[in-house]
Amino acid sequence: MLFCRTYCIFVFVGSARQTGENGEIHAADFLVYKGFEVLHRNWRTGHLEIDIIARDGNKIVFIEVKSRFDKLGNLHPEDMVNAGKQKKLILAAQLYLRKFPHDGPLRFDVISIVSTPFSRHLYYHPDAFFPLGY
Repeated sequence: MLFCRTYCIFVFVGSARQTGENGEIHAADFLVYKGFEVLHRNWRTGHLEIDIIARDGNKIVFIEVKSRFDKLGNLHPEDMVNAGKQKKLILAAQLYLRKFPHDGPLRFDVISIVSTPFSRHLYYHPDAFFPLGY
């Protein structure tokens, strides 16, 4: 299931870091709107990071947010969550669960945000990948 929400705003073109931070803010707002409880943003352990950790009912959801500015509107930032990135997210999630135990179900989602000169599009990909053993 793919959910698309369009934000029709003028976009300030800043640094990649600013684009990423703005994307994470919009992603967190979207999740709250959908009824999630955001537990952590930018949770770090060592060199690993999870953009958003949220609760959706009894599930803990680990969310990777990818934001890009695209003049032509044909980018797919979610494609950047490749096998290597997934492995890092899974390892970070395992370390998170050691610190904050949870016996219920888990999920790995991806939110991609594509900004063009005149709009911002948010694409939500629940269950974006399935690590072995979960």
